[in-house]
Amino acid sequence: MDNYVPIAMPSPETALLAYEGDWDYIREHLTWLDLRIALRLRLQESVMGTGSTGKRSASNEDEQTLQYHDRLNNLERHMESRLRVSQQEGVFLSLPYLAGVFGLSSIESKAIIVCLAVEIERKYETAYELLQHGAPGAKCPTPDLIATIVSRTSDERTEVLSALRNDGILREHFIRNDLPSKQGTLLGQPFLLDERIVRFVLDSGGLPKSMEDYARIVPPGRTLEPLLGSPDTQRKLTQWIANRMSQPRSSDSSLIISLWGKQGAGKKTQIEHVGHYFEEPLLFADMAKLVGADSNVQASLRKVFREATIQQAILVLEHFHVVAHKNESNDRATEILERLSEMSGIVFLLSEEPCQPLDRYRRIDLELEIAALQDEERAEAWRRLAKGYEMDSLLDWEAISARFLFNPGQMANSLSAAKVISEWNQEGGTALPIGWSDMIQASYKQLNHSLANKAKRLTPKSRWNDLILPAAQKEKLQHACNHIRYKHTVYGRWGFNKKLSYGTGISLLFSGPPGTGKTMASEVVAKELDMEIYKIDLSQIISKYIGETEKNLREIFDEAQASYAVLFFDEADALFGKRSEVKDSHDKNANTEVAFLLQKMEEYRGISILATNYLQNMDEAFLRRINYVIRFPFPDEKQRETIWKQVYPVQTPLDPDIDFPFLARKLQMAGGSIKNIAMTSAFLASGQEERVGMKHIFKAYQYELDKTNRAITRDELGEYAYLYDEFMGI
Repeated sequence: MDNYVPIAMPSPETALLAYEGDWDYIREHLTWLDLRIALRLRLQESVMGTGSTGKRSASNEDEQTLQYHDRLNNLERHMESRLRVSQQEGVFLSLPYLAGVFGLSSIESKAIIVCLAVEIERKYETAYELLQHGAPGAKCPTPDLIATIVSRTSDERTEVLSALRNDGILREHFIRNDLPSKQGTLLGQPFLLDERIVRFVLDSGGLPKSMEDYARIVPPGRTLEPLLGSPDTQRKLTQWIANRMSQPRSSDSSLIISLWGKQGAGKKTQIEHVGHYFEEPLLFADMAKLVGADSNVQASLRKVFREATIQQAILVLEHFHVVAHKNESNDRATEILERLSEMSGIVFLLSEEPCQPLDRYRRIDLELEIAALQDEERAEAWRRLAKGYEMDSLLDWEAISARFLFNPGQMANSLSAAKVISEWNQEGGTALPIGWSDMIQASYKQLNHSLANKAKRLTPKSRWNDLILPAAQKEKLQHACNHIRYKHTVYGRWGFNKKLSYGTGISLLFSGPPGTGKTMASEVVAKELDMEIYKIDLSQIISKYIGETEKNLREIFDEAQASYAVLFFDEADALFGKRSEVKDSHDKNANTEVAFLLQKMEEYRGISILATNYLQNMDEAFLRRINYVIRFPFPDEKQRETIWKQVYPVQTPLDPDIDFPFLARKLQMAGGSIKNIAMTSAFLASGQEERVGMKHIFKAYQYELDKTNRAITRDELGEYAYLYDEFMGI
């Protein structure tokens, strides 16, 4: 027992000195603990191990016991004096700091000292074992042991045990909850400090490694990313928070703010400016990573909540929609909101969807949408973000911003990727400024959509000179391209966007027989405008189930909004037909699907193209809702000759005797069939290691006729009839 009587007590003079640091503070409190242990061991002996903590008169205590009490009283006054001086001089002490931020009572602070002792010196294991009569696990502190050491009266014992209850602050934030539960009363359960608390007290460590996968601290005073778009949002937000925080609030009541908007819209930048304004650190916790990596989400959230209090940080829960999805049970989200409402300080929820419908008990104080930037704001944001790069002076930021509905995060990533692309394309070691093609290529890399699930992406190769069309139709197609190329001028600078309630894109209808160039024309448009193009087979999208066709179309257009892609709807005849009187529910449903498709085309901000083989089957009311109707006639002889002359690449070895005028006159086929014949003839010639000649073309022509169960005749070959036997033998 005498091992726990301190040899020397602090001198009275030190009461006027601040603590040098945590170790000085802890050493003195361990001296206090030694006295408490020695006193309890002495009392334990005097009552023959009854463990009585009832009130005892001074007359029943011997002189040494009275000395212990005097020493304890003097030491406690001494420690209180030094703590006051330390606080006045601004000395940081971990334990008093934790007591302050968590609102711990004096009893709870003393309980932490009892638990901390076994983390510092092994001798306290022996002392605790003696006080607990050598019971199993008696080397660990328990609620009963803590109450025995700390309390002096039965009332104090009740107060201590109340502070150590399962729903108390100590159990919630300071004590390990991963220990195996033992049989028996709560009085005998192990009461060990959480490793995070021990590390904070001993070295005031930063974010625990166990949290680094899903959380991060952003200190105040760091360089901030510029706020893009309207500055009113930040001004109003900080003013609103300041006003609410100045109002009387419960100490265990938080201010919960939900910011929602598309990923990269600038939600985190807004919050970083809030942290800078209030000079407070930010604790970001990614709910997507936390939920995905940890089955015990509640335990991880307890760590997050505790860390926010320890760091006195504004808590930010990113991707909150992961736990609050509107199509899933919201019990978890409700529980989290309930826990958040019991915290103190500011809490932000970041989500891609609104949270208010999920907040049944109205715990969210403010919900604010961080909306996408408008065209003018996006253009200005591009300019500001591009200041750190060497850009082509002729780069049209209005055109870039009109094409890509990017948020600031995507813009920054695009510029970084464009720099890499430009460096890769540099010639002779000379760095080139970032130009239009670099930006277009880099920007498309930032897009994340699922169009490929319902559409086929085409790689456009054809250009205007490859497209054989009557001049009037070709001119109309070029006007359609200008509609997109100059939309930022007409809708933006010239103000036409104020005249439209929706839809700044363009719709086209291509009509004509198969093989007349409808698909090629759509590729030419995409190539001309540096746009992605996706081909959708409407016959595969249409469903016999009511509402399913609309669902498929909605998904396509929703995904396309991000990519600004050209949408080429082939086989439109599968959906469009001559509208007639509605005779049954199937007719009514078909008209509903057509109307829905046209509505989505009108709303779409890019280019949507319908292709049909039979314009006469299209209802006039539908046609009036299309911006441009372009007819693709069957090519005449002159056009066919042009197609024949252009269809073979310049690298293809051709027999000089190929008679293109004859082929155009005799082989009356559309451009698609001519392309097939040219490709087949090239493979035939290559297989014979010969130049492509008339015999190979005639043989390929026969293969094309086979598709419709036709056969070539000698008379059809005219002056080349002598080749009939030769090419038939190929």
